[in-house]
Amino acid sequence: MKLAIATAALLLGTLIEAQASADSPELVCIAKVLYSEETPFAPIDFWHVNVTLQITAPDGRTFETTLHNSMQSQMPLPRRGQTFRVGCDPANPSALHYLY
Repeated sequence: MKLAIATAALLLGTLIEAQASADSPELVCIAKVLYSEETPFAPIDFWHVNVTLQITAPDGRTFETTLHNSMQSQMPLPRRGQTFRVGCDPANPSALHYLY
């Protein structure tokens, strides 16, 4: 079970693009999967997924962002309710990256 959760967390890390903003300090935020779906027309051995995340900053501010990307089919799809840590900038919701 822990292996499946760790694998799913790594999967979400591949979905989140590393676009940290240089002009604002990075925060360690908590991301929660609100919605996840597999969509058609992915390359062979890949899934195309849409994932909506609720990001909570350390000061309690929350915002939502949706990621659209492909992932390897050997990895489990993100599940609703999963949480993990990300580096974030509330001023730029698309600037997320997975923290190990």
